[in-house]
This record gives sequence, structure tokens and C-alpha cells, in this order.
Amino acid sequence: MDAATARQELPKTADQFVDQAAKGPWPAFRANGAIDAAAEMFLRGLYEDASDDELGDLSVEDFAALAHDFWIWRAERECEDQCLRIRRGVGVGGKQLDRDVLEIAGPDMPFLVDSVMGELADQGITSLAMFHPLAPSAKGKGRDSLIQIHMPRLSAQKAKDLLDGVRASLADVRSSVGDFQAMRKRMLDCADELEKAKSNAAPSDVAESVALLRWLAADKFTFLGSRDYQYVRDAKGALTPHEPDIIEDTCLGVLRDFDRYVLRTTAEPMVLTPELKRLVAEPTPLVVAKSTLYARVHRRAMADYIGVKRYNDQGEVIGEIRFVGLFTSESFTEPTRNIPMLRKKADWVMNQTGFAPGGHNAKTMRKIIEYYPREELWQVSREELLEMARGVLHLLDRPRARVFARRDRFNRFVTALVYIPKDRYDTDVRVAAGNLIAQAYGGQVESFQPQLGEGQLARVLFVIGDIDKTRAEPNLHKLDLELAALTRTWEDDFAQDLMRSERFDTGAREEVSTRFNQAFTAAYRERYTVDEALIDTAEIMSGRDDETIRARAYRRPGDADNIMRCKFYARGDVLALSATVPILENMGLFVDSEVNFELQLQQGAFHAPQRIHVHDIECRSADGKTIDLERAGALFEQAFAAVWTGKAESDGFNKLILSLPCSWREAALIRALARYRQQTGLDPTQAMQEQALANNTKIAALILAFFKARFDPHLPESMDTRLARSSKLEFMIESTLTEVVSLDEDRALRRISQLVKAIRRTNYYQVGEDQQPKSYMSFKIDSHAVAELPAPKPYREIWVASPQVEGVHLRFGPVARGGLRWSDRRDDFRTEVLDLVKAQQVKNAIIVPVGAKGGFFPKRLPARGAPGFQEAGVEAYKTFLRGLLDITDNIKNDDIKPPLDVIRWDEDDPYLVVAADKGTATFSDIANGISADYGHWLGDAFASGGSVGYDHKAMGITAKGAWEAVKRHFREIGKNIQEEEFTVIGVGDMSGDVFGNGMLLSRKIRLLAAFDHRDIFIDPNPKDCEKSFDERKRLFDTPRTSWQDYDKKLISKGGGVFSRSSKTIDISPEIAALTGIDKPQATPAELMTALLKAQCELMWFGGIGTYIKARAETNADAGDKANDGLRVDAEDLKALVVGEGANLGVTQKGRIAFARTGGRVNTDAIDNSAGVDTSDHEVNIKILVAEVIRTGALKEDKRDKLLESMTDEVGALVLQNNYDQTAAISVAQTSAVNDLDSHERFIQRLESEGKLSRRVEGLPLTGEFAALRGAKLGLTRPELAKLVAYSKINLFDAIVASKAPDDPAFQEPLKAYFPRELSKFESQMANHRLRREIIATCLANDLVNRCGPSFVDRIKEISRARTVTVACAFEASRRIFELEDLVDRINALDNKIPAAAQIALHQRVGGALRRAVTYLARNAGFESETPPSILDVVKRYYAPVREQRATIMHDLSRIERDRVDVRRADLVALGAPEALAEEAALLSPLTLSLDVADMARNTKWPVVAASTLHCVIGAELGLDALRDAATNMKLEQHWDRLVVRRAAGDFGEAQLKLAEAAARSIGQPPNDANNAWATEVAQKWLASLGQPAQRARSAFAELDGQGPWTFAKLMLIAAEFNALVAAVR
Repeated sequence: MDAATARQELPKTADQFVDQAAKGPWPAFRANGAIDAAAEMFLRGLYEDASDDELGDLSVEDFAALAHDFWIWRAERECEDQCLRIRRGVGVGGKQLDRDVLEIAGPDMPFLVDSVMGELADQGITSLAMFHPLAPSAKGKGRDSLIQIHMPRLSAQKAKDLLDGVRASLADVRSSVGDFQAMRKRMLDCADELEKAKSNAAPSDVAESVALLRWLAADKFTFLGSRDYQYVRDAKGALTPHEPDIIEDTCLGVLRDFDRYVLRTTAEPMVLTPELKRLVAEPTPLVVAKSTLYARVHRRAMADYIGVKRYNDQGEVIGEIRFVGLFTSESFTEPTRNIPMLRKKADWVMNQTGFAPGGHNAKTMRKIIEYYPREELWQVSREELLEMARGVLHLLDRPRARVFARRDRFNRFVTALVYIPKDRYDTDVRVAAGNLIAQAYGGQVESFQPQLGEGQLARVLFVIGDIDKTRAEPNLHKLDLELAALTRTWEDDFAQDLMRSERFDTGAREEVSTRFNQAFTAAYRERYTVDEALIDTAEIMSGRDDETIRARAYRRPGDADNIMRCKFYARGDVLALSATVPILENMGLFVDSEVNFELQLQQGAFHAPQRIHVHDIECRSADGKTIDLERAGALFEQAFAAVWTGKAESDGFNKLILSLPCSWREAALIRALARYRQQTGLDPTQAMQEQALANNTKIAALILAFFKARFDPHLPESMDTRLARSSKLEFMIESTLTEVVSLDEDRALRRISQLVKAIRRTNYYQVGEDQQPKSYMSFKIDSHAVAELPAPKPYREIWVASPQVEGVHLRFGPVARGGLRWSDRRDDFRTEVLDLVKAQQVKNAIIVPVGAKGGFFPKRLPARGAPGFQEAGVEAYKTFLRGLLDITDNIKNDDIKPPLDVIRWDEDDPYLVVAADKGTATFSDIANGISADYGHWLGDAFASGGSVGYDHKAMGITAKGAWEAVKRHFREIGKNIQEEEFTVIGVGDMSGDVFGNGMLLSRKIRLLAAFDHRDIFIDPNPKDCEKSFDERKRLFDTPRTSWQDYDKKLISKGGGVFSRSSKTIDISPEIAALTGIDKPQATPAELMTALLKAQCELMWFGGIGTYIKARAETNADAGDKANDGLRVDAEDLKALVVGEGANLGVTQKGRIAFARTGGRVNTDAIDNSAGVDTSDHEVNIKILVAEVIRTGALKEDKRDKLLESMTDEVGALVLQNNYDQTAAISVAQTSAVNDLDSHERFIQRLESEGKLSRRVEGLPLTGEFAALRGAKLGLTRPELAKLVAYSKINLFDAIVASKAPDDPAFQEPLKAYFPRELSKFESQMANHRLRREIIATCLANDLVNRCGPSFVDRIKEISRARTVTVACAFEASRRIFELEDLVDRINALDNKIPAAAQIALHQRVGGALRRAVTYLARNAGFESETPPSILDVVKRYYAPVREQRATIMHDLSRIERDRVDVRRADLVALGAPEALAEEAALLSPLTLSLDVADMARNTKWPVVAASTLHCVIGAELGLDALRDAATNMKLEQHWDRLVVRRAAGDFGEAQLKLAEAAARSIGQPPNDANNAWATEVAQKWLASLGQPAQRARSAFAELDGQGPWTFAKLMLIAAEFNALVAAVR
């Protein structure tokens, strides 16, 4: 119950309280059915004492219960005097109360309550309440005093001590009260005796003494005890040295106890002290002084002593009567003129002053005496009083500090009256003054009585006890000076020293005087000297207005060399110790103590009032080592301020600041390097790195020196000198590392050192606009120079580190692009980015730049959803971008402009393009704004997709690109999803780009279900595709919609939209049928898992997350912890097709597993590459347009409209790439089993060159290839997608490194890359910064798309040509044979003929290219000293080939004609049109027209005649049959196949050489030459050759007649024909 409630329950009158108690459960209060009269008196007394503050939270019932128990105990007591007990408080109903109760019952007498409460105070016990009712005595006489005191709970010992103390106090009360009248009578008798006695005292003194005794007996003195003493004299009448004897029967009151002493605290001495001897000798008959007896009656104080001398008839002092007691309060208020002895003393003093009566001085002196401490006035002599009063009078005229000291006449103590100017008086001054006086007398302060009157002086009466009686009297003048120094305020000294201080100029002194007036608290002044305060003031004044904290490191005299004290000056709020201690500990310090003070600065001329908190922390080095404060102090101060204000981080790397020492930026540099190493996932922990650096500071210093030597732009050194100096430092580091014992420490230090060497650029030495170092650091790293990095290693990476953000940008070539991701993975975002960039590599295979990816982690974000969260992320993004651009070259007026203050250890590198990604989808304009700030040459091409660019979502380009893949999948299984309904389950919602756009790409979609991070949408049996489409479009067009906004009326029975936050979801029969869930309810996670495994035709991924893995993988392998609870195994998927519009929906192993079970899937990089392709087109278009504007061919204000006008055409160009690339995979998949060996060889080559890691890319290992070969399986589409990408990347590298892109043949392809509207800017295209890269990309794309991933390697093996030669031969071949037209006509048959027929037609094109490219690679002269251009080669062959195309059917041999018929029939059977089938079937033999063209040119024969002769020679010798056999032979071993392929080429070459020889021998043919003529002349020529020809023909006939051709037979016949060719030559 609280106090307020208790007070409300307290009855308003005593009658009500008595009535309530009488009716309550307390029978002891009643007698004969009514309230007992004694109890009523008791209760009324209780009620009168029961004020609100006394009861507190005690209820009236508990109060009454306590009273009832007290009343019963009082009745049962048996002691004659006071009985007392301490008990636990028990309330109503036996409830234990949280208090103890002291109860006393006994006869009523004076001083009971005061004495008991005094004992509680002496023992330090607080009373909660005290009640003192009276009641008729239980013994039948008088009244009982009943005392009940409520106290906090006491320990048993504390309770015992209290009982003992109260008993002793009550005993003294009884003694003093019982003998009161006897003691009073004894004092009056003494007055009478003294009045009659014969003495040597002056009569006036005797009269005053008698009057005083009678005045005291008139209730001016509380008697405690009295005792008579007899002085002992020797035979000669002289006093003996012994203490006077006690006359025992005279002892009264407390002095009945012989162990009580009056003038000392121990047993009375056996001899008289000199002071007592003087007392006896003095004529004064009466003495007033302080006794040594501590009064326990009435009030706690040293008892007053009244000594009255006794005389014999001769007037000799024979004894003494001693009274002890307390002056009553009336005696203190009585004017001195009415008090005997005091009035005489006062009059004497007044007479001695000589002041005129009534004058000012006389009145003031009288007032001084009147207000003199009354107890002191009794004891002071009149001479002492005169001297002191005069001194006080002078003080009133000129207030100042002064001390008046008086030694007790018995030399037991000293009283000191101290005067202090009131404005200088406080507790500290009082304590200091008391200690000063006590020290002077060799004693201690026993009591003090301060008085603050109306004047200017404060007065304190000190009693100094336990004094050194042998010590000489102190010099009071010196004491006055010392006291004056004490009362001189700290502020006085501060003001005086400020004016003398050289730390401030005149203006600053005035400002300090104003602003620091009363700024320093008493606690501050008590702890610090004025000199220290001036230092603090200078620190505070030197701080800038925006500087929230300053630090100062210092030592006090005597501090050990491992001690450092830290002062922190904070504006505004106090520094929490929980925040400061970790910072200091991270600097290698151990905090021993801390104090803090608040300074309130006043308003100044230019400053508002301010609050400054001064924190003083004592630290020591945690390792006990010396702190070099001279070198490290300022560095520490800067570092702490940097950490506190967020400029620096706080961790163990900061130990270097004091141990090296080094600056906080140097420590941050080491941290940045170590954090990069940690991001690799292969390095020791941060704790180990910190330990390694702390334990090896010499190496840490060398690493910093190594970094400085390489990158400090202010060193006046050439690059050669830098290299020499840094090499020397590198050697020193290596040498010092040999001394490191710990392998872990060695590894950590060595890798950081090696990282410095791998860095190519840094912004570390750049400054911002404020000329201060930038708040972040960036480092450009040659990844291949870093030994310990996970594969694949990028070409370069930029690491950005700051307290606000860390980020990394990985790129796999000089020209690379990729998005920047807002990562939520603090410690391994580089791993995340590396995983993404692998997919980006594949995705970028179709565009100019190779793969790149960036990721940044904002380290100081508010809670997600809190105000400022997004803004903080944007700032982190900007910082990351600035870090990238800081160390990237720029282009100005066609010249490379290196970044300022950056030492470059690499070549020019100006290309840096970024894009949007997860978390940064709307950030392109922000990035382009940073680009503009830097004047970056790419302008707003720096980040594609901005407000002036191609909006991917508005274009729907990413989804459309993926839809090309989806359409192809379905087309190849015989379904046109643009015309036929099909079922879909997806991940995403209609507000999203990829999911939303994707679900609007066909009106035939039956969307069964979808889910995103918020909701689950299920439409088990969608009926009307059109209405569903319209509703999806409505959601897409409406901003910020979710599945909850879907019109529920359109959802089929049993479906609905369910929140993922629901605990469970009811499973309808329809949902059960869709998902296979066999229980009435399921959790959202269970439902989504079931949907992923549900039957559908298309699984469409448009949202973030990895939902499908292989059964052999763990969830950890998937790397998406958020979706671990949903993820399913690919082997359990029932979907026919998976479309990955979003990244990482399926793991690579999951894709392969799905494909192995018959599912159709590519990779995310293939499916959603249209986004990056669009961005790349945007960048390259903007680069071109910028050049067009620069040359004046376009006005700048027309630019944006031009860009917008080309949106649709850009989309079409991009989608064509998606179409072609997925077609290439389909063609490769068809022949994957047959091509397995060449695929493995291709992978092995790339791996041996360090360009591919099959483990990283999920490609089969050697043993797995063997297993596939044994099972007659090829690679799956996901695996082929990787090979297609790497093939393009590898080919691009070779082309761009050659002169091929400069070939005039590529002017038209370059124009075709851009929208038609830009073709008029051909001259600017020729100067495009990325012209060569664009051409190389387009050529690589076309070659691989047409011929497959291993095509180049196969041609190179056969022809022994270089890669670029193969590429040039390809470009020439497709132009010579006009193959692009044929490809377009094949592609135009989508959904018109079966996809299998289209693939077969494409295979015929690829086969023809294989033979044509091989021939041209060997014979076109591309590798000659003066190679022809591609256009020269085309010109050489185009017309002859075209001429032969018209007559080819007439020129074919029987074998070749039969082969053509078979091919045509097969294509027709698959569904190809007759004409197209025949054209495709003729492609392979048509490639021989290249041979004929060379033959015709070399022999000068007409093309037709040469063709006929060439064909006849082949038929007559069987070379056409041999070529066909070699081409179609199936062999297990790669080398066997390679030999046979080369043999096929050799047969063709032999046919050509023999035909040329025949033509030369025959001479020019007649104009009417035909096949018959050619046959005749050929046979004659062959016959003329004699034995060589006969031998070759016989060998062919013999081998051909013995069954199918084998490898061995081909080798035998090849030898014969080689001999024949040699003979003909």
C-alpha cells in the first residue's frame, strides 16, 4: 500500500480511531464489551502522534495491530523500571512488515524521548516513526510512558547494540531525574556555604558566584550529577601532589558511578595536574568549564562543569564540589546583563575598551559580547574576551579571515573562534580551517558550530580535542595568514593567474573572464589547481565551434612511464564511460579511474552559453610497456577525437597509435588493408591480425614506410627511385619476418605486406575541398598479384574503406561493367560480389565490357525503417563511388588525365562503368551526379538507366530478354506460348520489374501461384486468361501495389492471397490438389515450399532469392540463409521450364540436376542478360553522341530526345542477342554428346591458361567427364551456357588484342551495332573510344552463336592457325557464302516448322562454316607477312563461289550427290521446307568452291570448267569418298579424331593440287567443255602419270572393297595420295 492510500484510510478524529480500534480484531483494547479506559488513553495518545509523515505507507489496520501487540506486552512486563524490546513489525493478520520496532514501557519521567532518540542518532539509525502515548500505570501508580519507535530492519548485532545503548541512556535518565532535587538542593546549600565562608576571594567575586549558583538552580541548569572532593595537604599544610579524594556519600546522579570522570576521560590521575594546582591556588571561588563527561540525558553533548570551592575556617581551600549537567535553553537566550558572573565579565570588558557609552563602537562591542558563543563566554577569561572582542570589532570594519584560539584552562582542548567572509565560506573552507587549526595544536576537530548572521562574516566555533599538551603555543598571526590563504577562493587565483598567463592574448583573456565566470564547479576546483584549469581553458577555447570533443594526454609529476592521463572536453552531453572505455582499451590502455565535471560557460560576444563536460581518465598501458607521451600524446589526442566523431573506427588496430606510434589515419590504413584481407575469406581473423601487428610493431612500421615509399606523391622521387627504395623496404620486411615465431602472425603480416605491393593506386594522399585528408580510402589492386585470393581472380579490383562504408569493385578486364549492390553481408560481401560477378561474366559475354560487379556495406545505418535509413545508405553509396572515381583516369580533349596526387603503378585505365543492382535500382542518377562532380569523361554514361537513359523497367527489357529464352524452351518442346495457354508459378509480385513485366509478355499465361517477401498468391484453376492478364496489368501500372491488391473476385475457388506473416494458412481442397499438401493447415513456409515443387509448365523467377538447389548441396552452399526454410531440391521440381528473370534463383548445380532430369533451363546470366546489354548499348551510344556533340554535328539540347527516340530499336538490338545466344545453346545441346570430347579439351585449355576454374563454374571434373562419356551423355544447357560465355570472352580477348578490329570489313557491323538513326555519324563512330571493343564483341558473339563454343579450338587444331585468323576466316566465310541471309530465313520459321528442323538447319550452316573456315585459315593468307583484308579475301572468293552455286548439282560426284540427297531428306523429314532443306544440304559440298576458286585463279581456268575438272579428279581417284569417310568417322580418342580431321583436309588439298596439275597439263579448256570432256581428259592425264597414279588407284580400290573405312585404312590410303601428289609436283 502506498503512502497516499494509507493517509486516506487514517480516521479524521481520535474518536473515530478509538472506535475503529475498539471494534477491530484487537481484544486487549476492550473490557466488558467496551473500550478500556486505559487503552483509550493509550490510543488517543497514539493518534495524536500519528501525523501523515509518521505513518508513511503504514495502513491504519497495521498501525492498530502494532499498537495492540505493544499494549499486550506492556501489560505483561515485570520490570520495575523501563522495559524495552526490539521486534519485527507484525501487521494485521500476522503480516510481516518491512520494519523493526523498538518499544519502551515504564514509569513516565522527563527526558525519556530525547535521550532515546539521541541514542538512535548516535548509532546512526534512522527512525521511520515515533509514538509516545501515556497511559495509567500498569502497577496502579502514576502514569506509564509508552514509546514505540519504527526503524528499518536491523541486523542482530545492530539490534543488540541499540538495546545496550538505550538501557544505558535510560539508566542515566533515572539517575539524574531521581537525584534532581537533591542536586538542586546541594547547589543552593553551596551558595549558602560560600556566602558565609571565609576566603581570599574578593567579596564581589563571592557575591557573583553565589548569585550564579542560585540563578542556575532556578531551572537554568539540567543536573546530571554532583560529587564532593577533599584536597589532601601534607603536614606543613601544603597541597600534596595527589588528586583530591572523593567523598563517597556525596555522590549524586550519574556521578554515583565512580567510573564516571569529570575532568578527564580515563581514570582520575594519581597526581594533580599543573592546571588543577593553579585552580586551587586561584582566589576565584567558582569555576565554569566543560567537563569530559558525555551527556546521554536530554541532549548529546559534553556536559558543563560547575566547580565550587570549599574553605576551612582559616580561608584555605580544602575541597571542591563539582556539578555536571547542561545549561538549559533559557540560559542561552537570557541577556548577559541578567546572568551573574557573565555580566561582570562583560562590564569589565566594556570599561577596558574606553568607548563612550552609547557610541557606535560601544554598541557594536556590546553586541559582539552578547552574541559571543554562550558556552565559550562562560569559559573565556575576561582578558581573553577583551582581546577577542576587539579583534572581532576590527573585522567588522574590514571583513577578512581571522582565528581566535583559546586553550582550555585544564589544557584538555582548544576552542577556536574563526571568522570568514560570508561569500567565501563553504563546507570546504570550514573543513580546511578546522584541519588547519587542529594541525597547529596537534589535535583533531571534535565539534564545530557555524553561524551565518546578517553581517558579512560567517563564524565557526571549533573544539579541537586530543591536543598535544606539550606542543608550544602556535603563532596565531601565521594561522591568520594561512586561514586567509584558505579563504582566498580558487576563482581569485584563477582570475589573477589568467591575467598573467601567456596562453592567452589580451582579447582571449577578456573572453575567458566573461565566459568562464562561475564556470568551474566546487568539485572541479577541489580536484584541480588553477594552473591545470588554465590548461583546460586553453584547450576549450582553442576548439572550433563545430568541434564536439577535444582530447589531451598528460602525466602528473610522479606518474610511472606506463601511465597516461586523458582529459576529454565534450560540448553538450556527457561522455558515457561505457562508450569511452572501449575506445581506450582498443588503443591498448587499461582504465583505472574516471571523474567528470560539467562547466557552464557564459554567453560571450560571439558565443551562446555552452555546456562543456571535462572528463579526466587515468589509464595505463595494458601490456605494462612504456608510453612515449612526447611522441604519441598528440597522435592519441587526434585519434580519440577522430574515433569519437566517427572519422575513425575503434578496434584493436588502434593499439598501433601508441605503440608505434602512428597517426589514426595510418592505423586506419592498416585496418583497411587488413579488412580487405579478411574479405577474401582465406586470412586469419581480425583478432589475429590485430595481435600480429601489436606484437610486431617494427614490421607494422616498415609496412607503413613501404606504402609511403610507393604512393606518397609529395616525395620528390622518380618511379625508378621509388621502386628501388620500396624494394629495399620490402627486403627489410622479409628479413624481419624471419624473426616472427608465430606462423599465424607471420601469415597475417606477410599478406598485408604483399597486398601493399599488389596495390596499383590509392587515394590515401588526396585531400578534399577543405584541404583535409578524405574520410575514406580507396585502393586499386592487381588481383593476380595477390597470391591468396579465391578463384576466379579479377583483372583489377578497387577496395574502398571508411568508418561509414566498405566496398569492393571487381572487374575482369580493362573494359568491364556491372552493377553495384547494397550488401547486407558485412564480413564477406566480397564473396557475395565474386559469386555475382561469375554470373556477370557469363552475362557480359554478349556485350562489349567483360564482367564486373561491386558491392558496398553501409556500416552505420539506423535501424531498417527508421528515419534516415535510406539517406544513410545513399551517402554510403556516394562515398563508395567517390572512392572508385578518385583513382580512375579521366579523358580530357582526347588525352588521358591521371587523378591528382595518385602515384600510378599501372597503365592508363579510364574506363569505369557501373549500373544498378539490388538496393541501388534507382541510384543511377545519383551515380551520374557524382560522375558530373568529377567531370568524368563518360558523363551520364557512367551509370546506365538514369533519368536520361533507358529505363529497364519501362522497357521491360530484362524480362523480355528472359522471355526469349522461355519462348525457345517451349518452342523446342512444341508449344507456342504466345498462342497457347500454359501454367506458371513464380516468385515475385506485379510491382516488380522482372516479374511484373514478365507476366505481361503473354496473354495466355495461367498464373497458378506466386509469392514475394510479403504475400502468397494462389489461383488454383484460373479460368479466364484475359481477365487475369488485365488484372495483372492493372497492378503493374499502379504504383506500390502488392498481391493483397489483386481483385479477389477473379481468383478461382479455394485460392486467395495469404500474408507470409500468418502463423498458419488453411489448405483448401484446391490448394491441396495443386500442392500435394495433405493436412488442413500449413505454415507459409510449408506452403511456399510445396508451390516450388508443384506441377506447372513454367517456373518464373522474378524476385530476389535462391530457391532451388541440387540434392547433393546443402543450404549453406546456396548462400541465401533467408530462404533456407523454403528451398527445394531441383530433382523434386515438376515444372517443365525454369525461367530465371532474376539472379541466383537456382544454384548452378541445381540447374544441372534439373536439366539431367529432363527439365529445360539455361542460367540466370543467359536469361536476364538483356538488362546489361541495354545498359552497354546506352553507354556506347552516349559515348558516341558525346563525340558527335563535341564535333558540332549535333546540338546538345537535341541529345535527350534523340536518345529517347531510339528506345525501341535499342530494345530490338538487345533482344536479337538474347535470341541468338539461346539458339547457340540449343544447337550446342543437340550435338553435346558427340562434342563432349571437344568440350572437355576446351575446358582443359582454359583452365591451364588460368582463365577458368571448373570447380568455381560448376563444370565437370575429369572423372565426371569419363562418367558422362561412359553413359553417352553430353553437357547440359546450364553447362553449355558457361562454355558459350567463356568461349566468347576468350575469343574477344584475342580479337581485341589483334589488328582485326581495324579491318575495313567491320565498318558496317560497327554501324549495325548502333540504331539506324546514328548511322549518319559514321566518322564519329570511327573515332569511338570503344570501337575496337565493340567490333571484337560483335564478331565473337556471331562466331560462337553460329559455330558453337569449341569451334575455334577445333579449327585451330586442324589448321594450326591463330585464334584471330580463325575469326577473320569466319567473317570472310559467312560473307562469301551469304550465310547470314540463310540464318535469317531459318529463324523466320519460328513456330512455323518444328524447332528440331531449325536446329538441324543451323547445324548444316555450322558444318559448312567449319570446312570453309578451315580452308580459309590455311589458304587465305591471313598469317602472311602482308595479310589481306577480310574484304580482299571476300572479293577473291565471292564471285567464284556464287558462280559455282548455280551449277553445283551438275558438278557433284555420285557419292556427294547421294550424301546431299540424304541430308535433304533428313531435313525435310524434320519439317524443313524443300527448298531450304536442299540449300542447306548443299552447303558442305559448296565449300569446295573455295578450292575451285583458288584452282581457277592459279590455273587461269574458267570457274565452271575448273569446278568440273576438280569434281572429276575427286571422283576418279575416290578422294570425295575418302573425304566423306574421314569427315563422318566416329572415333573414341581425341588424337585419332584430330588425325582423321586433318586427313580429311589433306584429301581435299590433294584433290586441289592434283586438279591444278591436271589443268596445267591439259591446258586451257574449250569453250564447250562439259563433264564428259572433263572425264575424258582427266582419265588420259591420270594414265599419263603411270605407276604412281596406278598405285594410288589400286590401293583405293583394294581398301574400299574390304568393308567400311577405318582409321588404319585411311592412314594407308593417305600415304599413297601424298606420294602421288609428291610425284606430280
